[in-house]
Amino acid sequence: MGNILNKVPEKGTETNLFVLAGDEEAQTPFGWDDMPEFDNPEKGQYALIRVRFRNEEDLREFAEKIDQTNITTKTKAIWYPPLEKNSATVLKWVESDGT
Repeated sequence: MGNILNKVPEKGTETNLFVLAGDEEAQTPFGWDDMPEFDNPEKGQYALIRVRFRNEEDLREFAEKIDQTNITTKTKAIWYPPLEKNSATVLKWVESDGT
């Protein structure tokens, strides 16, 4: 016997919210059917080197030598040379009307 505590449905009760007929149109979410495919190849790192410092003075000296003075004791990773940050807020989709 089913009840709310063991979540077993009573015999003869319907547990599906809806039933698909099978002839529904196949669509992508949000109506993106005719959009071009997005291809974003990953631009990974060439090499990864772990560098350890004995004290803060050594860290400061290293940072100055590679021209990245914003390195702190909380910095987990950096790129050399530094990557330029671009704001994704200035990027937008523009469609040409062919004229």
